[in-house]
Amino acid sequence: MAGVLLLAAFASAQNSPDEQARRLLEDGRAYWTQGKVKQALDNFNTIVTGFPNTDSVDDALLEIGRYHMDVEGNVEKAREAFDRVAKQFPQSDGAPGAYYYTGWLTVTRAGSLAELEDALAQFDRLQRLYPRSDWVPKALYASGIAQRKAGRLPEAVEAERRVSLEYPNSDAAPAAQFQIGHCLGLMGDPLLAMEEFQRVRNRFPESEWAGAALERTTALYRLYGAGKPVFTQDPAFSVGAGDILKDVRAILMTPGRTLWLASEKANAVVPFDAAGKIGPSLATQDVRGLSLSPRGEVLVVARLAVRVGPKDIKSFAVPGDKPGILEPLEHITAAVVTPGGSMLVADEDKKRVYRFDAQYLFKGSFPDAKPREVTKMVVDGEGGIVLLDRDEKSVRVYDEAGKLLRSLPGRGPGYEFKRPADVAVDPLRGTYVADEEGFIYVFSSQGQLLATLSGEGLRRPKALTLDPAGAILAYDEKAQRVVRFK
Repeated sequence: MAGVLLLAAFASAQNSPDEQARRLLEDGRAYWTQGKVKQALDNFNTIVTGFPNTDSVDDALLEIGRYHMDVEGNVEKAREAFDRVAKQFPQSDGAPGAYYYTGWLTVTRAGSLAELEDALAQFDRLQRLYPRSDWVPKALYASGIAQRKAGRLPEAVEAERRVSLEYPNSDAAPAAQFQIGHCLGLMGDPLLAMEEFQRVRNRFPESEWAGAALERTTALYRLYGAGKPVFTQDPAFSVGAGDILKDVRAILMTPGRTLWLASEKANAVVPFDAAGKIGPSLATQDVRGLSLSPRGEVLVVARLAVRVGPKDIKSFAVPGDKPGILEPLEHITAAVVTPGGSMLVADEDKKRVYRFDAQYLFKGSFPDAKPREVTKMVVDGEGGIVLLDRDEKSVRVYDEAGKLLRSLPGRGPGYEFKRPADVAVDPLRGTYVADEEGFIYVFSSQGQLLATLSGEGLRRPKALTLDPAGAILAYDEKAQRVVRFK
């Protein structure tokens, strides 16, 4: 009889609301890991609505916020979920995570110093209120990211070193060690940066950051490790064939090593994986360019519209000469999404770059109303907006507010832009300019000419991109092929 009562009590505990909620939470997290994010969201919502008085609600709300942040990109819904955890469950184990994600949400989309300061306040609050939480090293790491984005590189290094030294076994330690190298590279010390990247590989060889550290070291060594940089053509490299390689207007390498080719002849944008295997193409007319959004979406720029990702196609209009009348942009040459969520669109006919908000509403000219023949735009890893002005034959970089950060004039020591066609920027703000007269120029972040590529293998470079290890890929319009220099 006692055994029967014990089994009954055990079964009751197993079926208690707290236990059911915990099972839903575990299953939801398993779904998330498997990439079944919709099923995961259903589980988390069930916990919040069906088991509101259990100790799993704070964790479920945290996961719901992550879904809105990472999957939907819905800032308001994500912030609402994180705020609920922080305010309604301040003593829960999910509360420090809510402060962390609220700050991270701001850091990744910050377009001003004030926003970065707000994020830093969230991370500081987490450390003060929950000093023994497992979220503390993550908050320190994120503080370093915020300091880096604010341009305070020594402070960024200090924060990341604290993670590396004080929390060496935390999940944040490999990323923090990588960031130390990254910041030192931005500070203009490539040799020390390479040493720090090597420490990532030595200390965390199984982490995802070890591979990234090797790629970064390879890129830095090519530029700074053995005297004057030398790039040699890779004869084994080959990608694409037929119409795909005719009238290519842009090429783009993603961090995952997918190479996109935008061919006006083929009326398509075509992806190739790291092995050169072709993937599903995107049909387009009058293609003009490619860029990558902060969320990793490929932007396909056409003369009349911009495709964001595989399906979202947007056209644009600006105020005309007559009050209240909007004029469509019909000669688009370039477009990018800024870290703050704005869309910048360059129009050849109007000779302006226009800013639109996240809802694609017109907000004005960028960086000002001065006429510019901007044919290419990219956003560098620090949020700088890089404009190639074909008429002025210059490259200028602005912050999100339109402040000039740095520039490359049309002529300088050892170089002269004659027909600049494309521009690319490496993770440490090195700048690469393709000139149709047969040159690719490589500049340091300070604007010093490091290398010039030219010769038989590069007759008319029309488009340019970089792979994660710093190799240069260029489309040679004369030869109708993509060449790789490493």
